[in-house]
Amino acid sequence: MVELNGMLGIAMDSVVGVHGVDQVWEETGYTGSGTTVAIIDTGIDGDHEGLNDLDDDNSTNDTKVIAFYDAINAPEQTNGTEIFPYDDQGHGSHCAGITAGTGAPDYDFIGVAPQARLVGVKVLDSGGSGSFDTVMGGMQWTIDHRYEFNIRAASMSLGGFGLIEWNSAEEDSVNRMANEMMRSGIALFIAAGNAAITAQVGTPGSAEDVITVGALDKDTSIAIYSSQGPTEEGRIKPNIAFVGSNVMSVDFNTKTGYTSKSGTSMATPGAAGLGALMLQANPDLSPFDLRNIMQETSTYRQCHYMAGNEPCPEDLIPKNRQNNVYGHGHVNSLPSVIEAASQSYQLNTNYSLNLTSALEDDNLVHLSSGDSITLSISEPMDTIQWRSNHLRDDWAIIHDYDHETTTVTLSHSDIIDQLEHLPGISLEGNQTLSIRGIKDDQASPNLVVYIMIMGTEKEVEPLGDEGLSGLAMLSIGLVTGLAVALAGLGAMAVITRDGSNIFHVDEEKTFDAVLIADSDM
Repeated sequence: MVELNGMLGIAMDSVVGVHGVDQVWEETGYTGSGTTVAIIDTGIDGDHEGLNDLDDDNSTNDTKVIAFYDAINAPEQTNGTEIFPYDDQGHGSHCAGITAGTGAPDYDFIGVAPQARLVGVKVLDSGGSGSFDTVMGGMQWTIDHRYEFNIRAASMSLGGFGLIEWNSAEEDSVNRMANEMMRSGIALFIAAGNAAITAQVGTPGSAEDVITVGALDKDTSIAIYSSQGPTEEGRIKPNIAFVGSNVMSVDFNTKTGYTSKSGTSMATPGAAGLGALMLQANPDLSPFDLRNIMQETSTYRQCHYMAGNEPCPEDLIPKNRQNNVYGHGHVNSLPSVIEAASQSYQLNTNYSLNLTSALEDDNLVHLSSGDSITLSISEPMDTIQWRSNHLRDDWAIIHDYDHETTTVTLSHSDIIDQLEHLPGISLEGNQTLSIRGIKDDQASPNLVVYIMIMGTEKEVEPLGDEGLSGLAMLSIGLVTGLAVALAGLGAMAVITRDGSNIFHVDEEKTFDAVLIADSDM
């Protein structure tokens, strides 16, 4: 099948909003730490003070943009570290600041998840356009490198109608790739568009699985420009609505400047930033979990809410929960994060864990063979659990923890034992861990610890008697008994034989024994 190579462009009015995000910061302490969001756009200005590092301290080396792929000008350079992050249009940098900007130097315009890390994927040129092929190349690169850079969410503030859209959006190649990103473990947030009328949500926001975002004005009514569903297949879109009008964020190539933009382009990275907060609260969440929680905790708005739009037939349906103007409604950050955090245990913010290990200049805990991470906890817990933030990892128990104490250690060897079975990562280098305390049916907020593994050789524990298995102890007993018996026979030979004895009293008798230990299970 031949598909038309249409063009995709920026919905050039862009995004973010305040939806109780400050309450999340204050009540849970979550700021997006431990998560990585890909900005698939025009690039990211890696020199801007709000985007160049995590702690805004020039004496440390903790880069915020940890990888950059340029599908426009250098598609052959694919490892993500060959090109310094840049933006020759400005749209992507503005979006990046909404998602995860620190707000430096004045901290007036802080992003939704200021401690999240970013990956820049440049698929739009200096004019704000890119072909279907180029956009899909960037999306595929993001999927291919999701394990390496721990990419758990992505923001795409781009879209446009290819001619094939008029037949079937699901046949469109970009839509299929967008659905594939969701299934691969990356929560994909896509702008609804700025067409301002009904049935104008195009590729790739019309894809079935993705989280399509409409734009609100700051009074929470729908923005006049926000595109509305349904899609060509009659699917209700958008999924959610986030503030996108008059959003202040990073102004590219200014080092310290900020500027205002409006559009669903700006709403989308704000919602992606909330996704990063939710993933910090619960790294187990799938992209579909994120979407469902955001939808179910949103405040539903009828189409004609605050006279921002004309009434629609859905307004007459009792207890309706979705329409083609607001989707499921106005996103609420704190309920979304609390629901995310409480999927397995109830979140108890009175419990806390604190890192006591020293940080190096890169703000990482460096671990070599024999080293450990050390923590303090606010009160004794029943268990302490940890996991890497790798997509395929799961929680493990720190078995050495004494539940009557308030100190915790996690060894280099235990970390290697867990990580070496995960796909797509190199053990040496940067890793991100989440650690929590469990007491009854409640859990502390997750503590995120960034580490640098400085070698993969595990420490060999010396074996004492108490460390030997039952089989090993039995083997030693048998060998010892045999030695004693043979020694006795030797003594008897000396006594009973004249001149022809085999053993002599002055001979040194030795026996070689092999210790057979249990194999690792």
